[in-house]
Amino acid sequence: MYEIQWDKDTGGILLVDFKGNGIRSEVRPVFFEELDLLGFQRYWHYPQAKEPLLWAIGGRKYYYRGELVAEAEGGGLFSPPELKIHQPGLTLDPVDIEAVVAKNSALLQGLVQRSLKFIWQTYARHRKKVDVVAVAFSGGKDSIVTLDLVQRALEPDQFVVVFGDTGMEIRDTYRTVEAAKARWTHLTFHTAKSVKDARTTWREMGPPSRIHRWCCVVHKSAPTLLLLRQLAGKASVNALIFDGVRHEESASRSTYAEVTQGGKHKTQTNASPVISWNAGEVFLYLFSRRLLLNRAYRYGVMRVGCAICPMAARWWDTISWKVYQRDMEAFVDELRAYAASAGVSPQEIDRYLEEGSWKRRAGGRYLPGGGIRVIEQTEVGKVVFTLRQPTEDWQEWAKTLGRLARTGEDQGYIERGDTLYPYVMRRLNNSVVVEVDGLAYADRYARSAFHAVALKSAYCTHCQACQVECPTGALDTHGRVRIRDNCVACGLCLSLRGEACLTAKSLVTSEGGLKMSNSENKTLHAYEHFGMRKEWLTDFFLSLKDWVSRNSLGSRQFDAMAMWLKHAELTTGNLKSVVITDIGKKLAQLGIDSVITWAVIWTNLVRNSTPVQWYVTAVPWGATMTKAEWVAKIGESYPQSESTRKNAMTALFGLLTKTPLGNELGLGVESAPGKRTGGALYKKGWQKPEPVAILYSLYRYAEKTGRYDLTVHELYEGADEGPYTLFGVSQDTLKGILKGLSARGDGLIRTSIVRDLDNIFLDNTRKTIEVLDLV
Repeated sequence: MYEIQWDKDTGGILLVDFKGNGIRSEVRPVFFEELDLLGFQRYWHYPQAKEPLLWAIGGRKYYYRGELVAEAEGGGLFSPPELKIHQPGLTLDPVDIEAVVAKNSALLQGLVQRSLKFIWQTYARHRKKVDVVAVAFSGGKDSIVTLDLVQRALEPDQFVVVFGDTGMEIRDTYRTVEAAKARWTHLTFHTAKSVKDARTTWREMGPPSRIHRWCCVVHKSAPTLLLLRQLAGKASVNALIFDGVRHEESASRSTYAEVTQGGKHKTQTNASPVISWNAGEVFLYLFSRRLLLNRAYRYGVMRVGCAICPMAARWWDTISWKVYQRDMEAFVDELRAYAASAGVSPQEIDRYLEEGSWKRRAGGRYLPGGGIRVIEQTEVGKVVFTLRQPTEDWQEWAKTLGRLARTGEDQGYIERGDTLYPYVMRRLNNSVVVEVDGLAYADRYARSAFHAVALKSAYCTHCQACQVECPTGALDTHGRVRIRDNCVACGLCLSLRGEACLTAKSLVTSEGGLKMSNSENKTLHAYEHFGMRKEWLTDFFLSLKDWVSRNSLGSRQFDAMAMWLKHAELTTGNLKSVVITDIGKKLAQLGIDSVITWAVIWTNLVRNSTPVQWYVTAVPWGATMTKAEWVAKIGESYPQSESTRKNAMTALFGLLTKTPLGNELGLGVESAPGKRTGGALYKKGWQKPEPVAILYSLYRYAEKTGRYDLTVHELYEGADEGPYTLFGVSQDTLKGILKGLSARGDGLIRTSIVRDLDNIFLDNTRKTIEVLDLV
């Protein structure tokens, strides 16, 4: 609201009308506890006073009576910051708080009166429209000021105070809550808490990250609204909530309005009395009213939040671990476990946490419940949803789509608007298949709603985030999902700020691997560290269209196999929508025991799989290498982390050792059979190659180059595909195969291999798949 300048006389700050030359960053008082914690006692002399000793701006720059005297640089979860002392040997005197308050009294009171007026007018405007009025209390400085302002403007019986206990709070926050209750004994305090403890939700939904901030909804806003429903005695509640949000806190909050209707939840209105206040004004108000202060501020934090938070700066990590390690340990243990499952080596885990790499988690890869658990396929006139390992009954969630009528145990129809959607369910060992007739012709809104129901049925962990969106109280997710008859199919529970299900969003995995940081922008496919296996492909060939629903693979194994199938060009589409290709159907007819089947798969993998691509071009024929040597060597071409490279090479090793590709085709012969990952593989080469497989690889090479007139010579001079690169076929063997194929006279290939001529002529009007008709 006002500009802040230094006041050298008092050692404090001074509010002035805006002139453009004041302090431009957030300002905070600095107490002796912070100085002791960071080691300033080695450079300065100061008393252990109750009052602040100096000020900091931007969190890390320390000012004493208007002069920059020190800076703190670096630091992280396990390492302290480095102190840069500009004025050693200082003797610090406490800030004269009484004088600071007196000098700022006039301007501060004007600010306060404006906020008090705002609170009363907002309350008066909404009191007949809402069921309950509450103050959101977090134990931080902004919520303390907000609470004091509201209790000055309103009567005690006109509002309640709600502390949102996330289960991840620091101990000083709980002490602050108790101190608040002791100060304002005339107010009614309540605690809102999720029915699930935080560690459980971390395990079910994955650690929160800057992309997946499910924790704020699940552990704060949803429990608060559910509590307010109980207090109002209503199944759904319209609430006016006064909060301590301020523009200065972040770029995103800088755009917030003073009053926001439905910003967090449809039935919730948020009012922010101190939204335009700066941090200096907040502290001045605290000092002027002699209000309690969360002790965490005395240790140097900018804002008080959860003990460990993906949105927290490294400064918070530093202070929090030093002071509140006991409050963090359980969650740090969860992060260590996640890092280990992601392939981070034990000696690298602390650095992984220190650098905040966990905060960038984008999906469910490496999580026990992670993976694609909903596959959507479109057939003639209908859409088929396969729910892998669903956690809830699809027919119960489907009631949110419209009127559901059952015509049998697992069949019925859904009346949505003027349209009927008949459905049939099939329950298999690990999955449920739902076929919805007519949905293929529906608009995108209906398709999206049905897909949302599929996601909720597959992933629901009863976090209650969607329950608070229900305007009629028809949805109950406690224990098991129940949709009562008063559901109006409004769809609010199916779209939580654009997401169907917070758990699904957090656990779903994307295709591909990690992007390279080079101009090619390729990815290193890691396949969840699983290689394709012969028995998995057998199951696929036997099931084909029904494989998605009938396979018994775990989530991560399924994701890996689905990606192998796509890269082998046996399927198309993405991991959420698997379609069998003509090549897939053709190879299923050839059978799992045909070496041609495996040769075609290898040829296609070389085109699409980066680990296989690397292997055929970087590992020479005749070489014997261990997986560890692969991991080191691929680092020359792919600058990903060691854990990512290790996962990719583990998948490649599995592909060669658990299918005929390795030993039968000679692409990676085990030198120490039976060892899971420790043995070396000998890149021997295919000793008795099948002519049809060789011709198939030639047509693939022609497709890539755009040339159907080739020479034998070019195939041995650095070609990144072709019979030699793919299979290690010698020139003499290849020439013999080509002559034999040409002699068939079917027009697929002609050769002129005599004396100095080694020409190969393919038919550019023929498709590669036609080669397989020769079998």
